Amino acid sequence: MPNAFGGFLHISPLSNLSSSTSTPPSPSATLSSNCIRDYFGPIVQTVADCLISKGSLSLSELIHYITSTCVRDWNVERERLVGRLNSTIGNNAYYQGKKVHMNKARGSEGSGFVTEATHVRAALLVLLQHSLVGVSGGGKNREEGGVSRADPTSGQSHYNYTFLVDRARLLMRYPRYVEHVREVVDENAGHIVETLLIHGRMRAEDAVAAVWEVVKQGMEVDADDGEESGKDKPGKSSAVAAASAGDDSNDDEPSMEEIEAFFSNEKAEKTLNNHNKDSVKQQVLKDIVASFRKLTEAGYIEAIKPIATAQEMQDLHLKEKDVDDGINGGEFEIDIDEHGTLVDKKKRKRSKSIDGGKQSKKSKVAPQESGNANDFGGPQCNSDDPAIVALLEPLRKLIPLGSVYRVNTGMCHASLKSMILGRLVQEFYAPQQYANVKSKSKEDDNLLHVGGIVTAALTFAARQEHAPLEQILGLEESEEDKHRRMAEWGAFTPSEIAPYLPADATKAMHSKVGGPIQNLSAMLIRMSQLQYPPIVVQVEDASGHPNGGKFEICTRQLMQRLRDRIIHRILTTRHGLVAARIVSILQVKGHMESDAIAEDAMVPAKEAREILHRLHRDQYVDLFDMHMTKTHNSGTAIYLWHVVDDRLLRAMVNDVHLAILHLRLRRQHEVEVGKDWMDRAKEAGATEENAHEEDQKRYHKFCKGLERLDCALLQLDETLMVLKDL
Repeated sequence: MPNAFGGFLHISPLSNLSSSTSTPPSPSATLSSNCIRDYFGPIVQTVADCLISKGSLSLSELIHYITSTCVRDWNVERERLVGRLNSTIGNNAYYQGKKVHMNKARGSEGSGFVTEATHVRAALLVLLQHSLVGVSGGGKNREEGGVSRADPTSGQSHYNYTFLVDRARLLMRYPRYVEHVREVVDENAGHIVETLLIHGRMRAEDAVAAVWEVVKQGMEVDADDGEESGKDKPGKSSAVAAASAGDDSNDDEPSMEEIEAFFSNEKAEKTLNNHNKDSVKQQVLKDIVASFRKLTEAGYIEAIKPIATAQEMQDLHLKEKDVDDGINGGEFEIDIDEHGTLVDKKKRKRSKSIDGGKQSKKSKVAPQESGNANDFGGPQCNSDDPAIVALLEPLRKLIPLGSVYRVNTGMCHASLKSMILGRLVQEFYAPQQYANVKSKSKEDDNLLHVGGIVTAALTFAARQEHAPLEQILGLEESEEDKHRRMAEWGAFTPSEIAPYLPADATKAMHSKVGGPIQNLSAMLIRMSQLQYPPIVVQVEDASGHPNGGKFEICTRQLMQRLRDRIIHRILTTRHGLVAARIVSILQVKGHMESDAIAEDAMVPAKEAREILHRLHRDQYVDLFDMHMTKTHNSGTAIYLWHVVDDRLLRAMVNDVHLAILHLRLRRQHEVEVGKDWMDRAKEAGATEENAHEEDQKRYHKFCKGLERLDCALLQLDETLMVLKDL
C-alpha cells in the first residue's frame, strides 16, 4: 500500500520504514524515531535508527555502519579526476589555492546522510545528555572515595550503546510533565522542569542560573510594557528640564547649585535602582532554590552520576596539554599526498626553552581539591554565581556539591497515575450528582471525597518510592533495612496521607465529630468494603490500632479495570459492539468454537465467523486447531478460538503507536502546507496580507485543524500512558 503522506514522511537512511510502506514493522521504534527527528534533527535520528536496527554498538562500529550506508559509491576514475584537478590548481585565483573536496554523501544532511565521524560522535553525545541511550561496558577503573568505577577518560575504556526506545517515546510527553509540576508545586518548579527537559541534565547551580535568566527576561518584558503605558519619570527639576529643552524654551539658565543637585539626585536614584534590583534578584533566587528543594524532596527531579566527574575532566585536560601535537609540545614535519593522506611524519626535538617554560608552568599549577565521597562532580566551578552558591550551601546534604540532575519520569508517571485512578474511583462511587443532591444516607456522604483519598494515598506511595528519603532524613540504612522499607511501599496509615488530601476533603473531616484522623480511618474502612471494583484493603486491622489502621490501595485491580474499559472502547470503535462482546465472552470462558460463540453472543453463526476472522487478522484473538487424526485432516479438526490477554494488550498498544505516528505525520504535513499562513501570522503587525476577510477565514480554519490534531494527540498519548507506561 503506498504511503498516504508522500514526501512528508521524514525518515533517515537507516530507518526501518521505507517510503512505500504504510505499516512499520515496529510502530514503537518508528514513533520514537519520528520524535527524535522532531526534537533533535535528522542527524541524531540517523544515529538512533542505526542503534535501533543494529542493536548495541560501540562508537567505532556506529561510525562504520553509518558511513558505509551514507557514503556514495566512489569509483577510481572519479578519484583520478579529482586528484588531477588538485594537482593543476596551484595558485589559481578562481580556487584561491584550495583543493577541491567532493561531497561523498548520497544525500543532504537535512535527509540524515552523515559522513563525518565528528558529527556521529556529537549526535551520540546529544542522546547521552538526554538519557536516550544505555551505556554498558567499561575499562580501566579508578578509585574514588574508596569506590572503584570505570574511568571514561581512559583510552582503554570500551563502551557499548543501546537506544532506549520507550524513553525516546516520552519526548512528546514533556509539556504534560511541565504543566503537571506547575499545578502541583508552583510556577518556578515548572520553569526548572522545563529547563532540565530542554538540556537533558544539569548541575543544580546551572539549573538555578538558567531559570533566573528566564524569570529575569519575563520581568524585563513586564517592566518595558509598564514604562510604555505609564507616564514620564518624575523628579526632574523644572530648571534642568528647561535647560534640556534648549535655549529657546527658557532664557534663564539653571545655576550650578541646581545642576549639582540634579546630578546628585540622579546618582542616588541609580544607586537605589541597583539596590532594588539586587534585592529583587535575591528574593527571586530564594524562591527558585526553594522550588528546587521541593522538587528534589518530592522526587520529581533526581540526582544522577555525571558522564565524567570534574576530577576526570581535569585529568583529561592535563593529558591533552601533554600531547606532542606540535602546539603544546613537540613539532612535526608532515607530508600529505594529493588525497590528503599522511605520507611521512618526523618529530623534531623540542627546544629547552619550551621544556623549561612548560615545566615551570606545571609547577605553578596547584592541584584542585576534589570533593568528598558524596560529591557528584567534584569541586565547585569558578563561574558559578556566588549568590546561588550561598543559597545552596545550607542544602548540601540534600543537594551535594556539583550534583547533576535530570527529570524523574517515573515520579511524573506515578503522580499522573494517582490523578487518573482518583478520577476513576470518583466516577465509580461518587458521581457528580452527589455534590448537588443532598444524600439521605450517611454512607453515601462518606463517599463524596473517595477520589481525593485515593489520589492522596497514591501520591504518598509515589513519594515513598521516588523521594530521596536517605538524604532528607539523614538515614544510614543497611541493605536489610532498605529492602524492608521497599517492601512497605504503598502501605499507609490515615495520619500519613492526611497532608496530601484536597482542601475540601480536609475541611469536611474537620467539621465532623471525632477529628480528621478518626473520620479518615472510618472512611477507609467503608471503602475497604467496596468490591466492584475493590479500592482499599486493610493490611492491619483498624480496630485498636494506635494509628487508625494500615491500608493499601488496590492499584493493580484498578489499573486492570481501567485498561479493560479502554480495550472495550477501542474494540467497539473499530469492529463494533458485537466484536467487543465476543472478546469479553472469550476472556471469561476461554477456548470456544464459533457456533458456541455465536450462540452466547446472540448473533448468526455466519456473522460471528466473519467477526472472528477480522479480529484474528488484527491479532486480537487466536485460533487453536486440534486435529483428531494423525493425517491432520482439516475436515475432522476442531477449531477453538481464545484470547491471550498479553497479546491482545500488545496489539492494542501497537495500534495506538501507529495512530499517534499517523497523526504526527498528518500534523507535519499540515505545517508544511500551511507554512505561508504561519509566516503571515508572525508578520501580522507589519503587513496587511491577512487583512482580507477570505484570508482570515482560511487562516482560522488552518489553526482549528492544528488544534484538533493536537487534542487528538493528547488523548491518544493519555491512552498509551494508561495501557503501557503506568
